[in-house]
Amino acid sequence: MGSSDAQTDVQPRKWLHPTTCLFAARALRDFGDGFVAVLLPVYLLALGFSPLEVGIIATASLLGSALLTIAAGFLGPRFDHRQLLLAAASLMIATGVAFAVVHDYALLLIVAFAGTINPSAGSVSVFVPIEHAALTREVSDANRTRMFARYSLVGALASAVGALAAAAPDVMTTVGLGQLTAIKLMFVLYAVVGLL
Repeated sequence: MGSSDAQTDVQPRKWLHPTTCLFAARALRDFGDGFVAVLLPVYLLALGFSPLEVGIIATASLLGSALLTIAAGFLGPRFDHRQLLLAAASLMIATGVAFAVVHDYALLLIVAFAGTINPSAGSVSVFVPIEHAALTREVSDANRTRMFARYSLVGALASAVGALAAAAPDVMTTVGLGQLTAIKLMFVLYAVVGLL
């Protein structure tokens, strides 16, 4: 009975290859990064911050992402990749929620530095090196270049769709929502993307 139960537990997962999960995660995340990159300065300006303050938050988020990426390089060999990706996804959820509810500049600066908000067009988050390491284990050497090309294409297309989705707050204002509320809902959507 024990061995048949173990086989039953394993079989439902066979239909979904790990690379498919990683590609889907990349698409979701880059979709979120696509609209956040466009909406972040709009949101911060709508909160009343100066262009200099907006630039400082963007710089802090890029610096924080770089440091998290370096940390992932050190931690990657010591921890399970799945655990690291789940921790990064939890950080993404917390970042989206914090940006939706926090209005204090100093707190936003800390969240930007420690979180996953990405104000650039490319994916420069903590997820990428972990996913690269996980993907290399799942394909043969001969297929690795093809797989990374697909991985990059999926990310670029999802980011483009996300950038288009940045127009959603304007659409929401036509049904009576305020612009600031509509943008906050997009940060909530960013948190939901992290949950997915």
